[in-house]
Amino acid sequence: MHGMSEAQKGILFCVIAHLFWGGMAPYFGFLRHVHVMEIAVNRGLWSIPIAAVIVWWFGQWGDIARIFRNPKHLGILALTSAIIVFNWGFYVWSIEVGRALESSLGYFINPLLNVIAGYLFLHERFTRAQVVAIALAALGVIIQTVATGVFPWLGLMLGASFCVYGLLRKVVPVGATQGFLVEVLLIAPPLLAVEYWLFKTGQASFGSTPGTTLMLIGCGGLTAGALLFFAESLKRIRYSTAGILQYISPSLVFLTAVFMFGEHMDRWKLLSFAFIWVALAIYSFSALRAEAKKSTALPATV
Repeated sequence: MHGMSEAQKGILFCVIAHLFWGGMAPYFGFLRHVHVMEIAVNRGLWSIPIAAVIVWWFGQWGDIARIFRNPKHLGILALTSAIIVFNWGFYVWSIEVGRALESSLGYFINPLLNVIAGYLFLHERFTRAQVVAIALAALGVIIQTVATGVFPWLGLMLGASFCVYGLLRKVVPVGATQGFLVEVLLIAPPLLAVEYWLFKTGQASFGSTPGTTLMLIGCGGLTAGALLFFAESLKRIRYSTAGILQYISPSLVFLTAVFMFGEHMDRWKLLSFAFIWVALAIYSFSALRAEAKKSTALPATV
């Protein structure tokens, strides 16, 4: 990444994060025999050693100690940890019960909520091209919402919870890796309690077969990778830009739901999909052009 600006790195990190998230849908599809809560538990618990190794590698344990000595920052991270586990659970449940299209709708809605949050709370403003893109994306989401024929409570809940999570992580002044490690450490005790309960009631799948056990461990790797790249991106780019890039992962989930899980897609859903991708192209081009102009206006740095 030598020679890349911080904004370009942020966009790259955000894209990588959403490739991780988009790949989770088929991954969880192979774990439909596992209890939803156990998948959420393993996503959190197996993220701990990965995040801890990264913190150790970069010598950031001092930052962890400072976070635990700051009640305000610790309180915000406790809240974000609860929000993300809530989001994990319902997302996995939507995959297991064949409602992946609804979950993708939620993450299509999420970037629009991010744009609104960026405008209301972070004082972000938009170019004319970006306004057009937001309008097209909103139209696409409306078409898809009407096409489902039901109130999209699941999608709205997933989108809103992740919007709040991202906004809080954007404003709390802690490092991406350090903050994530504190989050998973804070939720570890209740997650361990849930896993113990699953074992006691005979519902646990961890240890049942080598394949299932390895896949549950892998949940932590996917989760840690996605959230760490996402948190790093938020430190480098506007929240609204991160929002529009979030169309990548729900688009992958949408395609997985249709072509891998066999969920029904009619012409109206396909039309909404087209609107959203056009919006993504317009907004991304506008954002990249603005960042390029900004970088050329600044003096070169080593």
